[in-house]
Amino acid sequence: MAKSRAGRGGFGLWTAILGFIAGALSVFVFHQLAIWGLSGRTPWSNWAPVPPFGVPAMLNIAFWGGLWGVLLAYVARRFPGGLLYFVCAFAFGAIFPPLVSWYVVPLIKGGALGPRGVWYNSAIINGMWGLGAGIFLHLLRRFNR
Repeated sequence: MAKSRAGRGGFGLWTAILGFIAGALSVFVFHQLAIWGLSGRTPWSNWAPVPPFGVPAMLNIAFWGGLWGVLLAYVARRFPGGLLYFVCAFAFGAIFPPLVSWYVVPLIKGGALGPRGVWYNSAIINGMWGLGAGIFLHLLRRFNR
């Protein structure tokens, strides 16, 4: 399979694919284990259909995690190296997905704005997703060389 690579700092199709895979995998590992650790809810147990298409919830979450992974793959090129790369990946997940779920999604769906429940759990769970996506992205890029 031919890999589409843009120049240094560019954003090719292959980077988007790796980002999607990293983000989706992180949902199944880091995101779900963080939920289990914080709430005790059994990981990988939510397969209820999600309207409007009836897609199982775990696959729906993995799809959105994959899309966030594409964005992470784009911005991660600007992260510093070493340990700070993973700190930035955690921060990306802890900040941006929760803000969108609190203030953008409710505008689309007609719900109440702002965090619901224990707000910092969302930041921790999504931060762990970001850390996992960063780890998977880092590994996929190294494996792909």
